[in-house]
Amino acid sequence: MTSHKRLVSRRDFLTIGSGALLVGNLPFGSPLAAAADMAAPEAGDIDTWTSESPFLTRAFALVFDERNDANLPIEGEIPKGLRGVFMRNGPNPEFKPDEHYAYPFDGTGMIHAIYLENGRARYRNRWVLTKELARERAAGQRIYNSTFSPPPHANLANTNIIHHGGRYLALYEGGAPYEMDRDINTVGLFNYDGKLPGAMSAHPKVDPASGELLAIAYHLETGGLVYLRADKTGQLDRAVTFQAPWPAIVHDVAITDRHVVAFICPLVFDFSRKGPPAVWEPDRGTMVALVPRDAHAAEDVKWIKGPPFFHWHAVNAFAEGDRIEIVVPWYDAFSLTSAARKLELHRLVIHTDTNIVEDQTIDDRPCEFGRINDAYLGRRARYGYVGLRDPRPGETPQPGAFEAIARYDLQTGKKTVHQFPPGVTICEPVFVADPHGGQEEDGFIFTFVHEAASVGGSFMILDARRLENKPLAVIRLPRRVPAGLHGSWKAA
Repeated sequence: MTSHKRLVSRRDFLTIGSGALLVGNLPFGSPLAAAADMAAPEAGDIDTWTSESPFLTRAFALVFDERNDANLPIEGEIPKGLRGVFMRNGPNPEFKPDEHYAYPFDGTGMIHAIYLENGRARYRNRWVLTKELARERAAGQRIYNSTFSPPPHANLANTNIIHHGGRYLALYEGGAPYEMDRDINTVGLFNYDGKLPGAMSAHPKVDPASGELLAIAYHLETGGLVYLRADKTGQLDRAVTFQAPWPAIVHDVAITDRHVVAFICPLVFDFSRKGPPAVWEPDRGTMVALVPRDAHAAEDVKWIKGPPFFHWHAVNAFAEGDRIEIVVPWYDAFSLTSAARKLELHRLVIHTDTNIVEDQTIDDRPCEFGRINDAYLGRRARYGYVGLRDPRPGETPQPGAFEAIARYDLQTGKKTVHQFPPGVTICEPVFVADPHGGQEEDGFIFTFVHEAASVGGSFMILDARRLENKPLAVIRLPRRVPAGLHGSWKAA
C-alpha cells in the first residue's frame, strides 16, 4: 500500500521557505528551456491513449493536439467592443498517468485561449511546457507520478492563468509560476528574480485600485504560511512568513482594502499518522488570519476563531468599519476519501472589534467557482456568479463541471439561473466588463461548454444583466475543451 507520506514530495508546497522548489527548475530564457521548446512534438507525433478513470472521461476527456483555428463559426453575435484574449488553465496529461490520477490534483496544465477581435474569434491551445513535461517528451513516456503515488512528482502549472505586471502567469500552488506569452507559448519559469521563497499560490488576488497582487502560500507539513505581495509592475516586495495553528490547505484568499483574509479550516494534515494524511477535526473550529496588506512580520497577523467549515474559493470580501463580509461556497465537512456532506453559498461576517464570526446561509444549492466583476474585488459588490449544481435525470454529475450558472444579488438574495440543456456542462463562469457600460452588472459571462458525446466544443458569451436569456454568442470549436479550472480575460 502506498504511504500517504509520499504526498509530501508530490506537492512541493511542503517545501516553502527552504528554496527547494527552485532547485533544478529551468531559469527564464535558459538554453534548456529553448531546446525543450524546439523539441516539442507535432500533434501527429503524440501517442493517444484512453483511460477508464472518472477524472479522464466525459467532461474531463483529454485532447492530444495543439491547435490554432481562426474565423470560427459563431451563432449570434460577439458584443461590440470586446477585443482581447480569454485564457483558461486546466489539467490535460500528455502521457498516460498512473492509476492514482485524481482531479483536481493531477495533470500537466494546458491553456485554452479564445481571441476576440472585430467580431471574429480564434482558438488556440498549448500545453504549459514545464521542465518536467520537456523531460517526458524527450523520454517519450511518463516519468512523473500522480499525487497519491511515490515520487518523482512535477510542477504541473495547471490551476490558473492571470495577467499581472505585463506577464501571463500559469499558476500552481505546488510550484513557482510559468510565464507564457500572449500566444500561450511557454517563456519559462518565473520566480520574481529569485525573490520567491518557494511555491506560489494558485489564487492570488489583484487589487483593481492599486494593481497589487496579493497571495498566501502554504506548507502542508509544517503549517507555515507566506504572505506574498507584488506591486503593479510585478516586483515582489513582501514575503512575510508566519505560522498557522495547524497544517491546512489554503487554496484561495479574500482581500479587502486593508487585509488579506485566509481561513485555516479543520481539515488537519499530519503525515506521520497511518491512513489518510488529512482528518476532519471540527472541534478545532476555523481560524481566520487577518493579514494587513502592509504587514512586515508574523506579529502583524491577527487571528480570530470561527465555526468549523471548509472552502476552496472565496467569491469576494469587503470591509466597513470593524466588520468584514466574505461570501464563499461553504462545505460543512470535507474529506480526501469521501464526498462532502453539504455544499452551500454562505456569508461570513467577521467582527474585528469583538472577535466574533457569524455564519449566514445565502442559498442551500451546491455551487462553486464564484466570480464577480473584478473592478469591485475587495470592495462591496452586489452580484456574484457561480457554477451551479443542477443534476438532470439520468445524468451522473462530475465535480468541476456544472449544469447551470447562477447570479446572486448579494443584497437581496435573489437568484437568476441560466440552465443548460441535457448533456451540456460548463466550467468556471468569468465576468467580463462591457467596455460600453458603467455599472457593476454591465458585462458578460464567458465560459467553455462541453457537450456530451461531441468531438467538438463551444465557447459561450452570456449577458450578465439578463443571465436567464439565450446566449449572445456561441463560438463553435473544432475540438472539445475538457473541464478545467481557472481563467481570466485580458482586454487588448
